[in-house]
Amino acid sequence: MSHLDDEIHMLAETVDRYVADRAGGRASGGDAWTELADLGWLLLPYPEAAGGLGLGAAGVSAVMQGHGRGLLPTPYLPFIVMAGGALARCPRAADALAAVMAGERRVAAGFAVGRPAAITAEPDGAGWRLGGTQPHVLAVDEADAVLVAARPGAEGGTGLFLVGLDLPGVTVETYPLPDGRRAGRVILNGVALPAADRLDDGDAAALLGDVETATLLAAAAENLGAMQVLYEETLAYAKLRKQFGRPIGSFQSLQFRLVDMWIKLDEVRSLVASAAAAGDGPEAAQLAVAAWIQSLWSGRSIGEEAIQLHGAIGMTEEHAAGRYVKRILVNELLFGAPERHFARYRSTMQG
Repeated sequence: MSHLDDEIHMLAETVDRYVADRAGGRASGGDAWTELADLGWLLLPYPEAAGGLGLGAAGVSAVMQGHGRGLLPTPYLPFIVMAGGALARCPRAADALAAVMAGERRVAAGFAVGRPAAITAEPDGAGWRLGGTQPHVLAVDEADAVLVAARPGAEGGTGLFLVGLDLPGVTVETYPLPDGRRAGRVILNGVALPAADRLDDGDAAALLGDVETATLLAAAAENLGAMQVLYEETLAYAKLRKQFGRPIGSFQSLQFRLVDMWIKLDEVRSLVASAAAAGDGPEAAQLAVAAWIQSLWSGRSIGEEAIQLHGAIGMTEEHAAGRYVKRILVNELLFGAPERHFARYRSTMQG
């Protein structure tokens, strides 16, 4: 076993302990973020040269599987994987990234996976003036700044701008998501920024493509964690619930369905592990998109079976099955249904 494998194994054990103590969203967002900083998880994905731990996709995958298993409410994915991932790839964002890694600054991701920039940026003297609305910004109510992808005037391409949420002209409208997390619309009305707050060095489209790869893999890992609990809880229920004097798990037809659930779970587990091991290699994007698509296909199937095999209790608000299914379905709404990613998957296959 390599040194990196040892580190990932120890991280996974730490994540398991953390989840066992805080499963079901019992930790508050503020307290949880301080705890993640103390654990060093805010440093995990970033290169050692930038002050990070260099565990990359494998480290993020371990943390995000824990988020799925425990339905943790922290904004790790939007702050560290998305916004932090973009900052780590920006040539002029070293100070902002250092503040994020130290837990001193919380930056939300003001860009959407696989969609063009919704904000415009016009030159204004030595700086820029931004306008437009960015919808569905995860955990923006816990952030103090947002990293916005914008179309910069006549030059074309995409720019990345760091916008403080306390600046004049910034309005945030927050709303709850069905799984208990929160998001918001960030409305920019002529927000003035100095030139230094544009952090990319030319067109950021390729950079955002890499961030999309990391985001899809992280979300797939979170779905995997949720599916694992759905399967384990359904299996345990089938062993306890009795009909006609026998556990329902002894009925052959239900055994077949449980096996199908396990196969679909293992398909996602294998793809997530392969994508995490690929790092920044040429297969990374292909495997990440495949893992994401399979996590949605398997997630829907496992979720439906879990609720159906639990019977009427699985339909109640109090039962955990519905909460795990909601996490998977909300992730699909946020990061795109399979149909939205087929084209990219085909392009990676051809490349």
